[in-house]
Amino acid sequence: MPQAPASRPTLLSLGSAFPRYELSQQELWDGLLKHWYRTLPNAERIIWSTRVKKRRMAWDPREVLAEGTLPIEQRMVAHANALVEVGGKSLATVLGGVKDKRAIGSFVMSCSSGYTGPTPDLLLAKNFSLRSDLRRTHIGHMGCFAAFNVLKVAMDSLAARPEELVLANCTEFSSLNFRPEPTAEQAVTHALFGDASASMLLGTAPDGEGIQFLRTHTEQFYDTHELMTLIIKNDGFAMTLSPYVPFVLQEGIEPYLEKLLGPEGLTVGDIRHWGIHPGGPKIVELLSRKLGLSEAQQRASWSVLAEYGNCASATILLVLEDILKNDQPRKGEYGVILAFGPGLTIEGALLRF
Repeated sequence: MPQAPASRPTLLSLGSAFPRYELSQQELWDGLLKHWYRTLPNAERIIWSTRVKKRRMAWDPREVLAEGTLPIEQRMVAHANALVEVGGKSLATVLGGVKDKRAIGSFVMSCSSGYTGPTPDLLLAKNFSLRSDLRRTHIGHMGCFAAFNVLKVAMDSLAARPEELVLANCTEFSSLNFRPEPTAEQAVTHALFGDASASMLLGTAPDGEGIQFLRTHTEQFYDTHELMTLIIKNDGFAMTLSPYVPFVLQEGIEPYLEKLLGPEGLTVGDIRHWGIHPGGPKIVELLSRKLGLSEAQQRASWSVLAEYGNCASATILLVLEDILKNDQPRKGEYGVILAFGPGLTIEGALLRF
């Protein structure tokens, strides 16, 4: 076993927030998608096969997009406003217990669903009166696995300055890119994606004290980069998503986990808690089967998918939040969280609770 460091990056708090509109899948189908996909064979079956029951959205697409599409300029204005509002609510959930905000030396944020400048991390830091010499990193256009890029930057910051705290946030508004394109890929996207913001506060603590991130690992499958893409069009972002993605991930997950767990002397059987990014039901199904996970170990991923949909980079933090709240891991138990995105890329982290 490798020698443990004196201190570890530690999760001090985790919280989430959501935009104002809550729509059931039935409401969205009846109010919009039935019209958009009236010429698409099996459209209703596609919508319900996602296992999403409801989602939160920054606008009500049944009203805003009732007459058709909107130019990207209007979408980005709505995106910028939603970022400050919902991102601010999310950050407030983890900043409430901070006695001295000057202890926060770095702020890392990801968002792949829109663009604005100054980047939203600056506006949010200003609104919360964070210190003017705050180190800011904004991570964009990396998709559903970007929470791990946020986490890795945060861990590097703590390694360099262990006396400081790091604020981390993932905020996504995929609903602001809904487009009336009558294709099966767009139907899947519009049936899956929702909006959310999730925040973390991280610091360092002695080894074994608190919820600690032991290591992360990244794996890119370069030959599969065309299976998942995000393209900017005149009326929003368009995602392409191949049905082969779950099978590529299924094939690659065991070698990936050997690299994540092996250096700590662990195997899949040592992991009690699993958070699989619910990018779609087939991903959760195939990976759970491949790893031999129980229904209880899959529960958090299915719960988040049903209640919120795929909220891009914020999703895996929602899954972790669900695990902490409902599974209540015991001290010393191990957990793995995983997310996937363009590349294809697998990102993951090993935790000890």
